[in-house]
Amino acid sequence: MPDVMTMRNIVLAVAGAFLSVSVFVCLFRASLGPRYTDRIIASSMIGTKIILLIAVLAMAVGNDYLVDICLIYAIINFLSVVVLARSVLERKEGEKEI
Repeated sequence: MPDVMTMRNIVLAVAGAFLSVSVFVCLFRASLGPRYTDRIIASSMIGTKIILLIAVLAMAVGNDYLVDICLIYAIINFLSVVVLARSVLERKEGEKEI
């Protein structure tokens, strides 16, 4: 029967591979999105998946400082989505006035 640590490493490797592939799928969606909102949502999903990748890496390596990096990256991701959404709203309001 396999060791618990071996199974844990296999699960973390599979999770990391799945998240990596899904990041590239979201990147493809962000580049094709016909609307700005599609691109904003795809970029938010990319940021969230990268946060998860860093968390998986933190579990695999066993370093606690990577969790702090996850939190900082989550705050930056949230702020970037808010700024992008606000710029899209300002652009829409500018088009309605003209």
